[in-house]
Amino acid sequence: MTIRELAKLCGVAVSTVSRAMNDREDVSPETKERIRAAAEQHGYVPSSSARTLKLSETNSVLVVIQGETGRLLISVLQLLETAFAKAGFTTNLTHIVDSEAEASTIERVVLAERYRGVVFLGRYGNRDREASVTLIRRLARIDVPMVFCTTSDYSSSGAMHSFVSADDQRGAADLTRYLIERGHRRIAFVGAGPENDAGHAWAQRLAGYRNALADAGIPQDPGLIIRAAVPERLYTLENGFDSLTTRLMEGMIDFTALVAVCDEVAIGAAGALREAGLRVPEDCSLVGYDGLDLARYWSPKLTTMQQPLAEIAEATARVMLNAMTQPGHATEQVWIRGSLLEGQSVLPINPQP
Repeated sequence: MTIRELAKLCGVAVSTVSRAMNDREDVSPETKERIRAAAEQHGYVPSSSARTLKLSETNSVLVVIQGETGRLLISVLQLLETAFAKAGFTTNLTHIVDSEAEASTIERVVLAERYRGVVFLGRYGNRDREASVTLIRRLARIDVPMVFCTTSDYSSSGAMHSFVSADDQRGAADLTRYLIERGHRRIAFVGAGPENDAGHAWAQRLAGYRNALADAGIPQDPGLIIRAAVPERLYTLENGFDSLTTRLMEGMIDFTALVAVCDEVAIGAAGALREAGLRVPEDCSLVGYDGLDLARYWSPKLTTMQQPLAEIAEATARVMLNAMTQPGHATEQVWIRGSLLEGQSVLPINPQP
């Protein structure tokens, strides 16, 4: 029997078996007894190399980014490095391609480098809801604290892992309400992802947009939901440009304002409007989400919802440090509200009677 087979039989992580067999104090007596009894029953004997493996943990935290690495994630990474350094921890970044975003990949890296914790910066796994739930459960069996940063535990298994995120749904509702208060009724949403991706940031923002329309008594027009033309690069300039270009090719503009899923999509969409001979905000008002520096330097200055990145990074570090230093500490789900930054990309209009 291998150590992996024993771990699967006992329903624990490989690292837990290793520590139990080495009589580590951070494994409960009950778990040790159960693992050792199973090992004796099934004839598992640790190899000499495994027995002499260095088990000391480092003061390092692994930060994982999957897929595209945008401006926002890089900004948060820099803030995380500072926050963990203040507590005496180093951070190491690993970039994982979509095809390798599995629990086994994380387990392999954690065991090899003895990381004390893992921060997922952005989503992890594929976009299928059922597969995401399975992944979250498998990650929970890896015996190190994990925190999702800038995203919720998207599988809806929130009790298994801590997360720290901006309140995307409330933020998008505030942006949409801002447009409604300025007379807009035909408001489109650009950058919506695939239907089976419902737990991610874009879906929370779309839900906020829909909620604000409903609260104002404005009928929802499915034709005003503009799907992502480049779903694999959803939060990009390219996706904003291509998505709106595709929509504009179908006919005349039938909306007075756009809510973009993020700032980069907003600026990409503005490029599509410009190529179609339309101006922001004279012909179409536009709002973004994230509060990137890019939005401040674009002309006209973009109205956007600023994510509180410093607060998100500090809260992530706090939650992770609690989990690392207090075994058994309860998971935390932290929502942080953003702030609306007014630019010059919205023009009030007189609502039609």
